[in-house]
Amino acid sequence: MRHRAPVRLALAAVLGAGCSAPRGGGASPPDATARPVDPDAHAFYDAEGHPASFEAFVAGLAEVDFVAFGEFHDHPVASRYELALLEAMAAQPRPVALAMEFFETDMQADLDRYLAGEIDEATFRERTRRNDRYDASHRPLIEFCRRNGIPVLAANAPRRLVRAYRKSGAESYQAFLASLPPEDRALLPPMAGPRDEAFEARFMEFMGPERGPAFYPSMALWNDAMADSVARFRTEHPDHRVLLVVGGFHVAGHLGTITQYRARRPDDSVRVLLMVAGEGGDLRFSEDDRGEGDLLLKVVPHEPGG
Repeated sequence: MRHRAPVRLALAAVLGAGCSAPRGGGASPPDATARPVDPDAHAFYDAEGHPASFEAFVAGLAEVDFVAFGEFHDHPVASRYELALLEAMAAQPRPVALAMEFFETDMQADLDRYLAGEIDEATFRERTRRNDRYDASHRPLIEFCRRNGIPVLAANAPRRLVRAYRKSGAESYQAFLASLPPEDRALLPPMAGPRDEAFEARFMEFMGPERGPAFYPSMALWNDAMADSVARFRTEHPDHRVLLVVGGFHVAGHLGTITQYRARRPDDSVRVLLMVAGEGGDLRFSEDDRGEGDLLLKVVPHEPGG
């Protein structure tokens, strides 16, 4: 089956919580046994494998409604280009909002208070459970939004409710939702989206038949929650575009969160910038990369702190 290596790397990151042509694009891979691999090395390709330009991709986003940046969590190249993309979209005439997988809907009030200057950063970080990796990964995005008055969406479902759903044994999402108090129901999508068979197949391939069925409801709810958060914001603020920063597995192949978003807002234009792994320092385009995103950012895998 296709997509084994990229899917495994991206999903491992999810479950742990996912310029002109580039350095290395089309060239022979470096010899990893001869010298260390540069963790900052990267290459850009279009969906069909042609060397591509980050600047050209950004220029084409001026009227795109929803842009997803599918990252490898805590990767230094992700942090660099996420900020570059946000800055570039903010400089375009149409306003932008930032949506984040890494903030849950019950954190929205404290996120808004921090952006408005009503609480200090230490309080914000404590209330939203930011760890030390936040400084090098997503803090630059939040601080840019704070300085520039850009809305930020806490897009994901609260983990406590996702766990409760997975363990509930409810016969359906709607039955689980009905079992919750109103204040918790308000933090979740009011309905589940359509079944995404292609996304489910990828998930089951990675997790296997024993673990996959138990954990898939969590993944499906994450996708629904993020899609619903962005879709509702777009409905309320139709002039705004939204940039979602999210683990790559959730949007690879235009599946997952993208499928659920399109079910809610089928007329919106959508683009995906997806990070994919070049194992052993090989940054050449592979057949498994084809069609996975509109712009592919191929990187050397990176261990946090490494």
